[in-house]
Amino acid sequence: MRSTATLFILLGALALAAFSFLSDDGFGKLATLNRNLEQQERTNTKLSDTVQALKREVSGLQSDPRTVEKAARSELGMARPGEMVVIFEKQDSRGAVPQEAASGEGANGKAR
Repeated sequence: MRSTATLFILLGALALAAFSFLSDDGFGKLATLNRNLEQQERTNTKLSDTVQALKREVSGLQSDPRTVEKAARSELGMARPGEMVVIFEKQDSRGAVPQEAASGEGANGKAR
């Protein structure tokens, strides 16, 4: 009698374990959730690094005139009075100028 009860308990536990492995809400879902969590943590780390870099850039733009000048020159194409800005167009392997450059528009859509 005692061995029969132990056998039924053991079979029941084995059936429950098999069901939990095979069901949609079992260990497969847990593994998927853990992978998603790891991916989200990596994404959060990358975004945190980006935020820190942007904070440093903002700080430099607020406090360092050289940083402001560098940004104005590189991002806005600005120059000091009397300076001449020369823009070199990139060419493809055939030597053709890209459509954007041929139209006379810059990266910001304004005519040069």
